[in-house]
Amino acid sequence: MRIPDNYLDRLRNAGLVISEEPFVPDHVAYPNGHIVGKPRETLGNSIPEMEGYWGYTGIVLNAPTIYFYRARGKWVVAVEDWVPGPGPGDFVHAHDTPEGAIDDILDYYFGDPERMNSRLVR
Repeated sequence: MRIPDNYLDRLRNAGLVISEEPFVPDHVAYPNGHIVGKPRETLGNSIPEMEGYWGYTGIVLNAPTIYFYRARGKWVVAVEDWVPGPGPGDFVHAHDTPEGAIDDILDYYFGDPERMNSRLVR
């Protein structure tokens, strides 16, 4: 099941970027999922010295990207950057509602910065 546009629009309206096309429905890791990123120009949580690029758009990201998808009847929010993982700050949260997943994404980028800072190896 694809993620309805009204949920993706809530993320876009917060200043986040969303992958244009979802992953394919039978994708082994993120079926029908989207990648979510936070541009450097968008205020919120970030990782010092982090600089990633949103494809060929020239948009610079300064925070980890999130995978947002639906699997096994749940709305899933995941940051999985470490290989092999999981590593510091990686997580997979399954929500019963899309609203819960959207709130989780917004909290990661704009809420308590310790959630994102937990990935920094100290």
